[in-house]
Amino acid sequence: MSMVKPQRILIADDNPIVRETVAQWLRAQGHEAITADTGESAFLALRDWSHPIGWLYTRAVLPGLVDGWILADEYHGMHRDRSVILAGAEQRVSSRGDLVLKHPTPVGIFNAIRQVLVAGEAATFAADAAEVCRAA
Repeated sequence: MSMVKPQRILIADDNPIVRETVAQWLRAQGHEAITADTGESAFLALRDWSHPIGWLYTRAVLPGLVDGWILADEYHGMHRDRSVILAGAEQRVSSRGDLVLKHPTPVGIFNAIRQVLVAGEAATFAADAAEVCRAA
């Protein structure tokens, strides 16, 4: 099992092999992986307030009217301080700090998710430690 606290992660990708491979690997690490094959179904998962999404990976281009950038905007409405991982045509960091991977493989996606989870844990630990110091 991963040393990172289990998270609820949304995987939005229209490629079933990529989507299910990454989801299976995350589940094997103890995370809850939710999958979506269209932007609309991913958007509905993000709006399910009874089961909040902790982290998001999405393709920038998805079938339907809702693309990965719209999903990232919706996600940032709940998690302003967290990065979204997107698959796109070029590798870069967006103006909001989202990580765009150039046509990643399932291994590349999994490794990127693992890195943001570890970084998120470190940021949470640092924030918790700072709060404890202020309270003391």
